[in-house]
Amino acid sequence: MSEEKTIYLPIVFHFHQPVDNFSHVFEDCYKKAYGPLIDNIYKFPEVKVTLHFSGNLLEWFLENKPEFINKLKAMAKRGQIEIIGGGYYEPMFAIIPHRDRIAQMKKLSNLIYKEFGLEVKGAWLSERVWEPNYPSFLNEVGLKYVIVDDNHLRSCGLTEEDSFYTYNTEDEGKTLRIFPINEELRYLTPWKPTYLSIDYLRKAADENGDRVALLISDAEKMGVWGSTHEICYVPGQGHWDGDNQKPFIPAFFEQIVNNNWIKSITLSEYMSQYPAKSLLYIPTASYDKMEEWVLPTHIRKKYKKIRKNIKKDEKWKEAYQFLSGGFWRYFLVKYPESNNMHKKMLYVREKLILIEERLKDTSDKALDSEIKGKIDKAWDEIYKAQCNDCYWHGMFGGIYLQFLRFSVYTHLINAEKIIDEMNRKIFETPIEFISIIPVDFNKDSKLDIVVESNVLNLYFNPSDGGTLFELDYKPKSYNLLNTLTRWHEAYHDKENVKEEEVIFDQFRKTMLRVRFLHDDVSLDQLKKEDYYEFGDFIDGTFEVSKNEKDGKTAILEMKRVGSVKDTDSDERVPCIINKKVVIEDNNILISIDGSFKEIDEKEAALKRIIDNLHVVVDIPFFFNGDTNKFKWESNQLDLGECEEKKLLDTCKYKGSHFKAYDETYDLNFELLLSSNTDIININKFPIIAYVHTDEGYNSIYQGINLAPLFKLDRDFVINLKLKIG
Repeated sequence: MSEEKTIYLPIVFHFHQPVDNFSHVFEDCYKKAYGPLIDNIYKFPEVKVTLHFSGNLLEWFLENKPEFINKLKAMAKRGQIEIIGGGYYEPMFAIIPHRDRIAQMKKLSNLIYKEFGLEVKGAWLSERVWEPNYPSFLNEVGLKYVIVDDNHLRSCGLTEEDSFYTYNTEDEGKTLRIFPINEELRYLTPWKPTYLSIDYLRKAADENGDRVALLISDAEKMGVWGSTHEICYVPGQGHWDGDNQKPFIPAFFEQIVNNNWIKSITLSEYMSQYPAKSLLYIPTASYDKMEEWVLPTHIRKKYKKIRKNIKKDEKWKEAYQFLSGGFWRYFLVKYPESNNMHKKMLYVREKLILIEERLKDTSDKALDSEIKGKIDKAWDEIYKAQCNDCYWHGMFGGIYLQFLRFSVYTHLINAEKIIDEMNRKIFETPIEFISIIPVDFNKDSKLDIVVESNVLNLYFNPSDGGTLFELDYKPKSYNLLNTLTRWHEAYHDKENVKEEEVIFDQFRKTMLRVRFLHDDVSLDQLKKEDYYEFGDFIDGTFEVSKNEKDGKTAILEMKRVGSVKDTDSDERVPCIINKKVVIEDNNILISIDGSFKEIDEKEAALKRIIDNLHVVVDIPFFFNGDTNKFKWESNQLDLGECEEKKLLDTCKYKGSHFKAYDETYDLNFELLLSSNTDIININKFPIIAYVHTDEGYNSIYQGINLAPLFKLDRDFVINLKLKIG
C-alpha cells in the first residue's frame, strides 16, 4: 500500500491601507473584511495563518480595535499565527535608499515584537516587486525568507511543478529563502467553491510530503471587493456548488481541518523542517499585471495583445512563460508626477542628512538631545511619504488618487518645516528667509530652479516651457500644484469607455505654460486640448538669464527665442518671450513679455498672426478639501455666464481678478491680471481624469485650470500676481 499523499498549505493574509486614507475606509474594511476574517481564524485554532500588516494600519488597530488586537495576541500565544514584516509604511524598496529600507523594516519588526512577542522572520514585498539585491538588505535586519509571485520564476525557466518548492537566493553572500505564491489558488479563492481548491491541492500532493502550495490574499479581497463580504461571511450567501451556500471562509477552513492530508503550517515552520530545493537567481520582477501596467501606453497595448495570442496558440504556448513586461521603476518615467514626488522625497532627505552631519560638530548636549528628537520626527514624515500606493497606476487608482498624492507632499513639507526649525536652533538662521537654488531636481540632466522660503516653495523647469511644477504653501503643508495630467491609458480604447469623458492632455499640467492659438478656438476645445498650437514656447527650453535673491526677495528670469507659425502658411515669425518671476512673502509676481522680430519679408505673416491669434497662459491649481465647500469670487461687476457657477464648473468671463477658497483648509488662492493689449478673457474649467479603478470607471477630480486669454500685439506684456494665504 502506497504512502498517503500530502501537501503543505501555508496561508498568508496581507492587511494594508495607504497612509492617510479616509477613516471611513478603515472602518468599512474592518467591518466587511478585517474583523470577520480574524474572528474566523480565531475559531479554527487548527488552521495556521501567516499575517502581514502595514505599520500605519497596525497602529490604527492598536488605537481603535482592542478586541481585534486581543485575538491576535491570543493566537500568537497559542502558536497559531506568524506575523511577517516589511517596510513600516509599505514603501517600494526599489526606489528608497538603503538606510530608509533598514529603518522602515526595523520599525515594523520592533512594533510586532513589542505588541505580540513574535520574532519577525519573513518579509512582505510591496506589490511583490523584486530586485536582485534584496537578499543583502533583508538579511541585514535578520529576515530569513520572502514571498514572491510565481511569475518571478517563469523567466528562470521554472514550471508550475517547480513552484511547489522553496528556493534559496543570494546577493553578496547573503542568503534568503524564496516562497513562490501559487497562482491557481489565488484565483480560486474566494471566487469558486472550496472543493475546487481542495481538488487542486489533491492533484498537487505527493508521497514525499515536502510540497508546499502557498495561498496568499489581500485581506480586503476577503470581504471588501465586490460581493466578497456576502460570499465569505454571510450564511446562505456562499457558493451553491459544493458548499451549499455556506460562507466561503469557514467552509474553506473546515475543509483544511477535515482533510488531514492538507498540512496547515506557517512559513517559518516549513522553512525549519525542509531545506530549499536549489539555488535560484531571480531577475527584476513583479506580478504579471504590474509588468504590463508599467509599460508606455502604446507599447502596453501591443504587449497585452501579443501575450494573449501566445497564451492561446498551441504552437507558441511554451514560449509564454518567458514573455515578461516592464520594470517597475519605469513608473517614474511614465508619470512625471510620480517622479516629482519621488525626487522631492530624495531632495528633502538630503537636507535632513545635512542637518545630521552638522549636528556632529555641536558640543551642546541639551541642544543635541532636542534636535535628535526633531530629526526622528522628520525622518518619520519622510517615511510616510514613501508609501507606495500613489507612485503607480494599474487596476487601482494609484497616482490618480489625488488625496494620496497630497498626503505625500504634506509629509514632505512637514519634514521641511522641521528642518527649517532645526536650522534656526543650530545655526540661528532667521525665521524669515529665502533662497534660490539651481539643481537637477528631476535627475534628467537638465537644470531646474528651486526657490525656498519660510512661506513658499516653488519648483521651475526651464526645459519644459519655463513652467512652475510645484507650489508649496508651507504654513498649511499644502502643494497647490498637486495637479495630474490627463494621461492616455491603454484602457481608454475599450468599447465600454465613455468617449465623451476621456480627455488627454498633450503636455503636463503645470503653471505658466504659454500657448498660441487661433481666435476661433472654443472653450471646450481649449479644455480638451483639441486645437492647433502655433507657437513653440509651450514645451520649448527657456534659458535662465537671472536667478538671484535680494534681501527677502527671489528673482528668476527666463528667456526663449522661438517662433510663431503663420495662420495661412508654414512661414514662422521669430518671437522672443521673457518670463520674470519675483517671489516675496506669500506673493508671486509674474511678467511675461513677448516681442516679434520685425522682418520686412515677414510683415504680412506677422499681421495675420496678430490679427488671428491669442496667447493663453495656463494657471492650474489644486485644492484638496471637500469639493462641495470650494468657493470662488471675482471683483468684476459682470461675470456673464460664470454668475452662480461653482468652482468646478466650466465657464469664462471678462475680467482681471479671480479668487478661490478651500474652506476645509481655510486657504485662499488669488489671481490678479493685467495686459497692455486688450480685455482679458478668463477661462475656467476642472481637470477631470477618466480612470479605471477597482470599482470600474470613474471621473476623478485632479484640479482646476485657469486659462486667461490675451490679445496679441507686436510687443505684448502680461502681468500676473498670485497671492496665497
